[in-house]
Amino acid sequence: MYLKKVLFIFSFVGLFAVELCFGQVDSVQRIKEVGIKTSKTLTSLRATQKADSASFLKTSSYNVADAIRNFAGVIIKDYGGIGGLKTVSVRSLGANHTGVQYDGINIGDAQTGQIDLGKLMLDNIESISLNLAQPDDLLTNARSFASASLIVIKTKAPSFDAGRTNKLMLKYTGGSFGLINPVLQYDQKINANWTFNVNSSLQKAVGNYRFQVIGDGSDTLSTRENAKINALQLDAGLRGGVGENGLLEIRANYYDSERGLPNAVIFYNPAGRQRLWNKDFYTQARFTQRLNEKWNLLLCTKYSRNYTRYNDPDYLNQIGELDNTYIQNEFYQSAATTYQPVKNLTFNYAADVFVTTLYTNLFGYAYPTRHTILQVLGGKYQLKKITIEGNVLNTYIKEKVKTGNVSPERTIFSPTISIGYQATPSLTVRSFYKDVFRYPTFNDLYFTNFGNRKLNPERASQYNVGLVYDKFTNQKFSWYSLSSDFYYNHIKDKIISLPNKDLFIWTMYNLGKVAIYGIDFSGKANYNFNKNLLLETSLNYTFQKALDKTNPTESVYNNQIPYTPQHTISFNTGIQKNRWGVFYNQIFSSGRYYLGDNTPEYFVKGFSVSDISTNYRTKLYNKPLMLTAEVNNIFNLNYSIIRSFPMPGTSIRLTIKTII
Repeated sequence: MYLKKVLFIFSFVGLFAVELCFGQVDSVQRIKEVGIKTSKTLTSLRATQKADSASFLKTSSYNVADAIRNFAGVIIKDYGGIGGLKTVSVRSLGANHTGVQYDGINIGDAQTGQIDLGKLMLDNIESISLNLAQPDDLLTNARSFASASLIVIKTKAPSFDAGRTNKLMLKYTGGSFGLINPVLQYDQKINANWTFNVNSSLQKAVGNYRFQVIGDGSDTLSTRENAKINALQLDAGLRGGVGENGLLEIRANYYDSERGLPNAVIFYNPAGRQRLWNKDFYTQARFTQRLNEKWNLLLCTKYSRNYTRYNDPDYLNQIGELDNTYIQNEFYQSAATTYQPVKNLTFNYAADVFVTTLYTNLFGYAYPTRHTILQVLGGKYQLKKITIEGNVLNTYIKEKVKTGNVSPERTIFSPTISIGYQATPSLTVRSFYKDVFRYPTFNDLYFTNFGNRKLNPERASQYNVGLVYDKFTNQKFSWYSLSSDFYYNHIKDKIISLPNKDLFIWTMYNLGKVAIYGIDFSGKANYNFNKNLLLETSLNYTFQKALDKTNPTESVYNNQIPYTPQHTISFNTGIQKNRWGVFYNQIFSSGRYYLGDNTPEYFVKGFSVSDISTNYRTKLYNKPLMLTAEVNNIFNLNYSIIRSFPMPGTSIRLTIKTII
């Protein structure tokens, strides 16, 4: 049955591509410009943050989670080690409210709802942006409007020097804790219209870093065990122009890993022997077409299969172990369009249909199948100084199960509106309101050993108002930017997920009401000492009060919800001169509580981690060569982001990269 489904998807994508490719009548194949006509909107009108490939080196970033940790309002939940789970929560709404879009199509996970950003490497990524309220591009799928925040990841389009039709990138990274990470990327120009690229990455690490046990009163160091990881990732893409104004992008990705899951460390408990295997595959196709001066069309299709195996040889049951497998399949189709009847007015509509199934070897499991239909209707109206955007998202969810009670059918409408005002060429005022609906995941509802079928769907309302000041000058300070956003989030039936003794067993429960008050501040500046020497500095600060407002008679009322620090600060500064650069990065997080009771016994200490990186560009036999050295946690701080999951101390990464 699985092979039939895979062949069906490949056949669909293949026929889709063949029909578009051979529909051309021109004898000379030349790629034509593909443009989406839209009114000009400044990025500062929206609450958007962005990092590009040049900034990854400056922040000592190894994966997507590292690359966005400096964003204001972002809390990375890192469970330690190179292969540890890494999720992101934006403005204390939780990782399940953060959508991830990869090359125009969203990554889905109905099983857990949490995308592990540690698995997404940076070698082939051009830019990463974080969008609030709604996506920057109106011509996108409906799923992108369904999240409280959206991480948009764009890969690098193949490019070639004059006279070249291929390019090979070789990269090797080695470092502490047995890290070995070779990367190979090959780009090929097929003809004037079409390009192809393939990227492969192998990651191995022992992960046995040293740490100090918190709370036992001793200075003895222990070693983090059972943290080994072996991972292989293969990614291939085909890209080309179709017809007059069309663009087709096809991508396939395979990820295979085996890793240890170290237990939570409480005094001198054993490290544990849990293991986790992942075999994830997806293939997707995305076609954009400019129909005429007013109409644009987007068609998307995707099939994904995620295989997970979890083994706990110390589990106390009749057979003396736990060995569970989970297979999640998703079939996804999307169509979107934009229409511009007059110069300053644009309408957008998108509809997504996807079916998700989950199979497991658990006894008495529900075996759910979820049918989801998302539709969004919106528009943008732009005057000289004011831009108004709004949309209404309709969510329809229906499930079937083979055993037990099924979760009820749902139909929800969620509105969004945002307004931007360009007060002066440098000063912008922006605001938005967004309503978000989050349905419980399969883990939340149906897992027999840690699910909770009584969970209610979560509703979140976001309110935001902010100011942005951007200034370009001809002075030494060539550019500086200041922005500040004030926000309030109101959540009903918030779903809280907490890890138990390891990274696979979780506890889920509803909080009746949560109120989140916050301030995000960002400052950036460039200072030119001369035409060859540039100083770059950025500072981000977030203040958050995320309070339990459920029951005034309970002791946890008005307390900070679990794992929400009140203060987070990120600071980055460095110098870039011709071929070399040196950058310093600092992350600070105040203390937080791991339970709703804000008492000293449940307090997790804050931390301040410093990283430094340097890069040097040169040539070897007329081929470009880049050397990079990074030292993370340079002061060897002993700290935890999640209670009882210690983070590594000082570590080193060395990278060599060339293109031939």
